[in-house]
Amino acid sequence: MSMIRAIAKLSMLAAANLTVVLAVQAANSQVLHATIDSKGIGPYFLLDIPLSIYPGSQHPDLHDVRVRNAEGDFLPFAWTDIATTNAQLESNVISAFPLKDIQSSSFSSFRQNRDGTLTPLSNWQISKQNPVPAWILDVSKVKGRLLQAKFSIVDKADGMFAFTLESSDDLKNWQSVSNEQLVQLRHQGSLLQNLDIRLHHVATRYLRLRWSNPDTAPWIESVSVDSQQEVYVPPVLQWSKPIAAQACSSSHCDYALPENTPIDSLRLLVSEVNTLANVTVLGQLAAIAPVSSYHHRHSPLYPLHVLRHQKRAAQVQEDRRVWLNESLVYKINLPNGEAKSPDLLMDGASYKALRLQTSGPFNMLGKTAPAIQIASLPRRLVFLARGKPPYQLQWGVENKEGAALPLTILIPKMDVSQPVQADIASVEIADYVAPQVASKPAEKVPAKEHKPWLWAALGVGLLLLGGMVWSLLKNISEDKAKT
Repeated sequence: MSMIRAIAKLSMLAAANLTVVLAVQAANSQVLHATIDSKGIGPYFLLDIPLSIYPGSQHPDLHDVRVRNAEGDFLPFAWTDIATTNAQLESNVISAFPLKDIQSSSFSSFRQNRDGTLTPLSNWQISKQNPVPAWILDVSKVKGRLLQAKFSIVDKADGMFAFTLESSDDLKNWQSVSNEQLVQLRHQGSLLQNLDIRLHHVATRYLRLRWSNPDTAPWIESVSVDSQQEVYVPPVLQWSKPIAAQACSSSHCDYALPENTPIDSLRLLVSEVNTLANVTVLGQLAAIAPVSSYHHRHSPLYPLHVLRHQKRAAQVQEDRRVWLNESLVYKINLPNGEAKSPDLLMDGASYKALRLQTSGPFNMLGKTAPAIQIASLPRRLVFLARGKPPYQLQWGVENKEGAALPLTILIPKMDVSQPVQADIASVEIADYVAPQVASKPAEKVPAKEHKPWLWAALGVGLLLLGGMVWSLLKNISEDKAKT
């Protein structure tokens, strides 16, 4: 009986070691949940997902999200993100005509053809040496809505050139599109340019560019316009809190990012005025992610940028960093107000960290390294309420049950061309804090180093247990042989 008790104690010890190992593993994948505030009669509810869900999720596409009722039952739900995967993207060089003035009489120098295109008449001639107050951009042959225009100006131009952009279909009635500026600056042998402007998905036949200061405005050599059919109008982005630099050198700064958070846009919070620098953005891939992995949940916010990014992404740099963007960043006090560079376009993928790299010393961005903010497209789901509230949003652990359904299955006979008709629900998710494994302060051993040690302890315990059992069985056999 004493031998049996000894074996039982050893078995309990081995089981305890196994329990500790499993507990450490469970700490790395924790079920998280938040209460859904639902108002209305339902049965369908629309729920916007906060940006703070991503660090606790197992996947950037949130396919580990589930919805439950008060009894713990899974509720059917579907994602309602807008898809534009069939969008056709084009880039065309267009005709640009300088104007002597912006009055209607200026258009007597052009003939409007049946297809809408403009042809200059024989008396139309303007010298490059004369100030040009405005330009007409003929986009009548461009299909779809306009995404962005890329300008080429004379090489000798140097400065920041502000202008107002207007649109028209008849060359008579003009509507304001935006206030923009072209930048071409030379500094200590470096050329800084920002000659691309966004056209905000406008649909028109003609654009008019009116210089704020014609006397110093550059001559436009050429213009190309990017357009998109089946236009996707992006929703308002969800922005993170400011993220401070984690480490800096003389030429770059690194910024740690929340895990699994897709990045559609990046904002640099430059603190000092009259700051200008050319910045390259690099993304650090997770150690387990393949180099070519760029996971999009749905159609990206800036499809043209993503197409260009995929071509550049093959150029993997050191430490598994890939090129994401390169742009002129500035914050300058001008007589008519402060001019700030626009937010930088990203590809919608998630990264472990970002690196901002300047062509010169990093203090070109100021004595204090700028903080950054990242933005992601909002996610929205619709769920079918059943059972008692309050309903719960759950995420963080793989589970095949309760996964999202196609929207047309969740809502039978729905009109896919119309918005989903449902009551509004909301949820608040606190900033995620990764679980910590308890350890003795004196040891200062990272949690991830406990797992091999525990497995080794378990293995030694099992070997000892096996050896003692074998020894006991051998003694029993010898005693039987003697008798």
